Amino acid sequence: MNIIEKFKVQRKKRIVYSLIAIVFLIPVLLINYYNLVFLFLPIRSDYLALILQSLSLIFVGLAYFQSFCPSCNKLAGSGWTINECKKCDTKLT
Repeated sequence: MNIIEKFKVQRKKRIVYSLIAIVFLIPVLLINYYNLVFLFLPIRSDYLALILQSLSLIFVGLAYFQSFCPSCNKLAGSGWTINECKKCDTKLT
């Protein structure tokens, strides 16, 4: 598999990990904004928010590690569309 195909796979994984992190963060925002209390759960709502934030942080880290250039193993760039590596100037698309 060449560099462009490897980076396409990394890009798909980066998008999926980012969306999973957002899915974990939306309930955290609702819990913290509305100060929700769940009577059917045996755990306090602030602890639940902390657990969900921790899970989302794991997926943010996984998305970050998928942003590395397959050629030089340095950070290729930031954002959703990375066309070339900012370190080694390798075309990634």
